[in-house]
Amino acid sequence: MKSIVVSSLLSLGLLASQAAEAITIKWQGVDAAGVKLSTADGTATTSGYSTTALNYTYVATNESFLAYCIEPSQGNGRAGIAREYDVGGFTGVQAQHLQALFSTSYASLSTYNDKAAFQLALWELVRETGTTMDFSSGSFKLTSTDANSVAVSTLANSFLSNALAYTGPAKYELTRLSNSTLQDLVVATPLAAVPEPESYALFLAGLGAIGLIARRRLPR
Repeated sequence: MKSIVVSSLLSLGLLASQAAEAITIKWQGVDAAGVKLSTADGTATTSGYSTTALNYTYVATNESFLAYCIEPSQGNGRAGIAREYDVGGFTGVQAQHLQALFSTSYASLSTYNDKAAFQLALWELVRETGTTMDFSSGSFKLTSTDANSVAVSTLANSFLSNALAYTGPAKYELTRLSNSTLQDLVVATPLAAVPEPESYALFLAGLGAIGLIARRRLPR
């Protein structure tokens, strides 16, 4: 079963420990269906782009995973063709914004509108060169005005608002997969949860109880 995360790739160490190296993956198409949006990114305009998550497989094991696009003005190439991507990460404000977006909204994505809105919010965070995050103006903006686009934009605005207000911990390892001629991608893998102090206390108390029982059972 395909997961919304790529824990299998992380467990292989492919995305967490091979920065500056490369992996070979295949694009398998959009995630079953997509919401068609038109956007303008600087001087480039995409018309009727199917906006949603993207399906990929890791060639070495044929494992599937989802990714999101960073460069809407570039294509994915032909589906099913193996291509090499450099493995890297994100830095600075961009890394903070992306982490906040994934930490607040990624786990809840289910419908095509959800995924399209998440992709739109992601593009705004990484493509906008102005100081205001706004889908109606700036260097990156939504140009389609049909009812579906407006609905996706409204949802994307809520994702953006939640992300920009987020001050909690990072919940994902975010990996950038880069290709010189195709869309760069972002892939998320959940970080292991850090136990709360109360959990540590219970854990230590449990160890103490086990030790006490063991001592009582020792022969005198």
